[in-house]
Amino acid sequence: MNVLKRVKEAGRRADRHIRTILRKVSIFRRLNLSFMLLIISAAIFLTFFSFYKYSDEISKNIDKYISLLVQNAAMKIEDTMQEYEEEALRFYDNSQVVRALLENAGSKADTESGEYEQNRYCIENALYNMGYGRKYIVNVQFVTPEDQYYMVEPGGYRRGGIIRDPDAFYETEFYTLPQEKRGYPVWFDTAEQTSVFYKNEQNVYGLANIVTLGIAVYAPADREFLGVLLLNIDLNAFSGAMEGYEEYNDGNTFLIGEDGILMWFNPSISAPAFPRDGLLFQEMKGNGKGISQMNSDGQELLLAYEKIPNTDVFVAHVVDLAVLYAGTYQIRNLCILVLLAVVIACTVISYYVTSSISEPIGQLIKVMQMTGDGKWNERFPNSGKDEITILGDRFNEMADKTDQLIEQVYLSEIRRQEVSISWTNARLDALLMQINPHFLYNTLDIIRWEAMYEANGESPVTQMIEKFSQLYRMGMRTGGNTITLKEGIEHAKTYLEVINFRHREKIQLEIHVEPEEEQLYVPQFMLQPIMENAVVHAFGDASRGYRITIRAYREEEKLFIRIKDNGKGMSGEELEKLSLTMERNAFAEENIGFVNVNQRIRLFYGEGYGIRIASRIGEGTEIIISLPVRNCSENMEKNRGGEQDGIQSMDR
Repeated sequence: MNVLKRVKEAGRRADRHIRTILRKVSIFRRLNLSFMLLIISAAIFLTFFSFYKYSDEISKNIDKYISLLVQNAAMKIEDTMQEYEEEALRFYDNSQVVRALLENAGSKADTESGEYEQNRYCIENALYNMGYGRKYIVNVQFVTPEDQYYMVEPGGYRRGGIIRDPDAFYETEFYTLPQEKRGYPVWFDTAEQTSVFYKNEQNVYGLANIVTLGIAVYAPADREFLGVLLLNIDLNAFSGAMEGYEEYNDGNTFLIGEDGILMWFNPSISAPAFPRDGLLFQEMKGNGKGISQMNSDGQELLLAYEKIPNTDVFVAHVVDLAVLYAGTYQIRNLCILVLLAVVIACTVISYYVTSSISEPIGQLIKVMQMTGDGKWNERFPNSGKDEITILGDRFNEMADKTDQLIEQVYLSEIRRQEVSISWTNARLDALLMQINPHFLYNTLDIIRWEAMYEANGESPVTQMIEKFSQLYRMGMRTGGNTITLKEGIEHAKTYLEVINFRHREKIQLEIHVEPEEEQLYVPQFMLQPIMENAVVHAFGDASRGYRITIRAYREEEKLFIRIKDNGKGMSGEELEKLSLTMERNAFAEENIGFVNVNQRIRLFYGEGYGIRIASRIGEGTEIIISLPVRNCSENMEKNRGGEQDGIQSMDR
């Protein structure tokens, strides 16, 4: 809680400090600067926030688009490779071809026999049929441990290519790796292909721009190794992988092998080439697929790549980030121009708006200064319909009514004198009225002595006269208008003793007051009217079983007196009506004592004190009197005179 209070106090100090600083600046500058600050801050925030959100969204979309491009191209290339793999599977699914391979296999085969030549023709014709009508199959060969078979058409003419050095071939991966894969397809993309496969024996250069599919073939029964089926496929077979992306020329897409670029899809000279980095392929091989930013020859590039399954071949797309974000930068520049235009427009608007406020205020201040110097004929020239105009109109009305106010001051002084005279007359009347109580008291005393003489001593009649005289004597006190609480309670006891003369069953009175509270001062005749109200209204002129309890206690600088009876109580409507009458200080035909006591307390001590009533039908009524703590007697008339003096000084 202490920390919270310190935080709140620090906040209030900061608030006051800021307000003090702002009040040192003119309204024109204050409004102009605040208006400009808010507008410019909002414009700058919206401009750059929108730009960066837009750039971030574009970056995400570009990443997704390029990744999807590479993925689609890889899937299409994979589908094309699967077509050639399925074509190769048809070769050794042919039982006639497999039987021919088995019969020609081994060193015991008679290469001079007609059966051998017939089997060879069967095999080579099957190889020819695999490539027939497939323009991207450059060469199909089957290499056994003893021999190699070629593509031969029905007329006996050899097609396709040839392996010029079979002995060296048996040492290459083209022959050993398919055997390690035990019949699974293996794709080769290395540069060694050009030194292994030739169009014919006379060609100096080997087959180029190809990839090679190798599959080891085994006997169905005993899984005896028969040889390796090799398909040399033109890379143009995969050109359809970029179908649908022909119009996209911001980047370049490549088919990448271990020895470099195998194929370039839809080449664009304006787009960047594949980076020359020897470690890049190894990184790609380790990741399998991904997208990353890199710097190559001073260009910031975005590279996306994905490996084709069961191969070491990748589809890669390279794009220059500067090209991708060229449109974004144009939008950024446009936003900055718009921002500058908004700032200029806001400056002009702010100037005229703040001037329309500060200039009329300055004119009003000038007129008020001249009026303060005594020039009451000066008026504010109104020329608008805003709040400043209303303020000027009110000032003009104030100046017009100055004479009327002066006249009212004179009239107020006359009324004050009249009130003072009336108050003096009222005091004289009160002094004159004291004659009657003295006369009545002396008369009652004579009657009491005559009654004692006739009764030869005290009797109920003489006791009643004595109590009544005592009650009257208490009301004849002059001087201060307050008495101690103890005296007020004695007055209440005496009143109840007089009342109980006419009742057989006495009304009980309970007093609960601490000795220190008895010495506090309260207004005269405060408890007696409330008890009278209980006797007349709450008890209904009866006394059997009825009781009045008086309890007084102090809370800080307030004294509370509770007078509770066990009479018939009041309904909600009666209680509300009585409370409203007391609040308005209105005339009441009944319960006059409540209204009178409440009025006197409020006139004497103020609106914060008085009487509260709580009551229920059949449960009785409780009166709560709240008073300020007073340790000495006071005079209401002097206080009243002090108030009048205060009013006089204000009127003057």
